[in-house]
Amino acid sequence: MMAKSIKKIFYSQKGLSLVEMLVAIAIFSLILLGTLQLIKYIYKNYGYAMEQGLSLNDVQRGLKILVNDIRGARQADSGAYAIVSADEFDFIFYADIDKDNITERVHYYLQNQAIKKGITKPSGTPPSYPSEDQTTTTLISHVINTVSQPLFYFYNTNYPADQVNNPLQVPVGSLDAIRMVKVDIYYNLNPYRAPDNVRLESFAEMRNLKDNW
Repeated sequence: MMAKSIKKIFYSQKGLSLVEMLVAIAIFSLILLGTLQLIKYIYKNYGYAMEQGLSLNDVQRGLKILVNDIRGARQADSGAYAIVSADEFDFIFYADIDKDNITERVHYYLQNQAIKKGITKPSGTPPSYPSEDQTTTTLISHVINTVSQPLFYFYNTNYPADQVNNPLQVPVGSLDAIRMVKVDIYYNLNPYRAPDNVRLESFAEMRNLKDNW
């Protein structure tokens, strides 16, 4: 009797049969496949949006740098006027952008879907500035402004009361009329995928050129 009880316990403690193991593997495979499909769906529909959102933070930081540089526009160390030229996609001015008491010539322009920043420092006595940018860096990439979507808009001291003569016609001929600049960026990490373009705009009042104290 004791032998039969031990034998019964022994058989009851055996592992899964081959059929049960195959069924368990099949169920696990289905669960794994379903999980992978869910991850793929989430990434396809939301992954790119998250990626663009993260890269948008870099664009906002770049825009802040650009606007701060424009706000600090001032007379060059050579005595030249604060603004060199002002066009829809190309803006050159003087400013002490690194706070070293030396006024750099700053050149912002759009090239190959990127906002470039060129910097030139003065040299010699009296100070003079080379005609070409000494250093060039990319400030913001994936900028998709078209010819009908200017990067820069320029305004005189009568804005916003005067909506007829503002923004100023470009290229601006009377550079001493400029008091404010709007930077208008159309951005998309990949224009061929959703979500749609993101537009970021900011105004920069040129503090050292104010005439309405």
